Amino acid sequence: MNTHTNHHQENRHLIVIEDQKYRQTISLEEETYSIGRHSKNSIVINSQQASRRHGTLMKRNNRHNHTYSYWIIDGDLDGNKSRNGIYVNGEKCLIKELKNGDLINFGCEVNATYYATHEWSNKIIDITNNKAQKLSTSSSETNSYYDLSQSHLNFEDESQLLHPKDTLQAQEYQDPLTKLPNRILFKEYLLNSLKNAKQYNTSMAIILLDINHFKTINKNWGYPVGDKILVEVAHRLKSSLRGSDIVARWGDDEFIVLLPKISHGDDIEKIIQRILKNISQSLELSETLLYLEYSVGCSIYPQDGQDIKTFLRQAEISLLKHKKKMISKDKKSHLTIDPKASRLLKAKTALQKALSHQELELYYQPQIKIKTGEISGFEALVRWNHPELGKISPQKFIPVAEQTDSILLIGEWILKEACRQNKAWQDMGLPNFIMSVNLSPLQLKDPNFVNRVKQILKETQLAPHWLELEITEKAILANSELAHQVLQDLRQLGVHLSMDDFGTGYSCINHLPQFPFGTLKIAQSCIKELTEKPETIAIISAAIALGNSLDLRVIAEGVETQNQLDLLQDLNCREAQGYLLSYPLNYRDATRFLDLYRGSKVSC
Repeated sequence: MNTHTNHHQENRHLIVIEDQKYRQTISLEEETYSIGRHSKNSIVINSQQASRRHGTLMKRNNRHNHTYSYWIIDGDLDGNKSRNGIYVNGEKCLIKELKNGDLINFGCEVNATYYATHEWSNKIIDITNNKAQKLSTSSSETNSYYDLSQSHLNFEDESQLLHPKDTLQAQEYQDPLTKLPNRILFKEYLLNSLKNAKQYNTSMAIILLDINHFKTINKNWGYPVGDKILVEVAHRLKSSLRGSDIVARWGDDEFIVLLPKISHGDDIEKIIQRILKNISQSLELSETLLYLEYSVGCSIYPQDGQDIKTFLRQAEISLLKHKKKMISKDKKSHLTIDPKASRLLKAKTALQKALSHQELELYYQPQIKIKTGEISGFEALVRWNHPELGKISPQKFIPVAEQTDSILLIGEWILKEACRQNKAWQDMGLPNFIMSVNLSPLQLKDPNFVNRVKQILKETQLAPHWLELEITEKAILANSELAHQVLQDLRQLGVHLSMDDFGTGYSCINHLPQFPFGTLKIAQSCIKELTEKPETIAIISAAIALGNSLDLRVIAEGVETQNQLDLLQDLNCREAQGYLLSYPLNYRDATRFLDLYRGSKVSC
């Protein structure tokens, strides 16, 4: 480094960094300095334990008295943190304003000292050959070394120090409640991200999130509860993001997310859905379940602005539009509090315990070809073996699981267990068949669901064409556009798809050819009315004809009498399941059933 001479008796900023090989005395003047072991950093530290981009020094001006100070940040301005952290005066910190004499450690054998003084220079000293600990300085009048141990620079002298009033008064970079970056630091991150996006011609985005009706929370429960909610939302937001993403507290009830790198247009929607899925889950306040609602706005570079002001403004406009939409949708502007919160909370706890204590069990109901009596498949049905209440049917606990979001964990367990069992039967040499598993509407909304199905198939080593996923008409019609995309992605995996409960009062006839279904299941309620209401015959006949014309498997559910089975055969329905043919069986009985009817006709 070149030695710099300056005669002005004004405060300068130095950092003296010492590792096992060198002591670097560096004068600080630039806006930012990157620190790390990579050679491209502004300040290189020699340690394999240090991160490639370990920390950042950032200059901050005080407009009132035209002074400035330096702040040190863990990691870089892209949001990447160091491996071992940064310690200032022994305290680990993410962001801190440096004061004269502060001792800095980089989580390894590298240490530094920060000084605010009028004597300064840039110099690197090889301390392997020079054991004296000296601070180098250079001027036109002298060319000597100042030994720190002899205190030639009196850092106790107030004339050589930056007075506290000259530093950034009350400007912290971290929100004291949530420990997230605040507006000031976020804008630094955003500015750096915009520069990178312009330089490398890439896309980036920000997402604004506002908690609806937050004033009502503070009014009804008090500020301590409101603070607790903000901390929990901040935690959930952080856990929803990728490593390079940054979340900050933007206002009282607002958070902002920086996505410095996005590769596809649909990334934003998927990320927003993942975030909302996590932060919209119920909050437990005493024995009350509270469901929060959020307004969301976003802006994308470069189409929504190329400077900070425009970029942020577009996100705020987007947020306001969504907020108005939410208000018009719910003019009562109330918080969603379940009136049965206490019971739901206890039920949720019991369901989580059931999953962890292996109280859930899968039963398998055979699907039979009506003409030949051959087994064509099984449907996996979950049962809860409660230690005190005995067996609990899914009709009782699945709705509760969906209300408390437990269905996502339960649904994943059902899917994995059904695939594992089917593969186990195949390995035993039993006949191969399709295993059907019911989907919850909440699973359909999960942006990671398709990837999870793919992962489960890989883990269980079950070929995709031996799995069929069932979805109801109601779930499809709730969001046909989302359902269409998810089902297309599942079909591309090779998984079969079935429309469940067809004919229950909803109308998917017009949509049916647009979805990649391979099976149509006629609802049990329709089959029950088959002999009681003759007009139902026409409806079922039309459903069977529709399915056959589209080359779908048509399965009648809930067949309980021989008369129903005979009528279905007359109407050219090819497959059925129900108590007449077989009750749902646990895996032991299902194994015996498969072995008994291997290649033979199932009798009623």
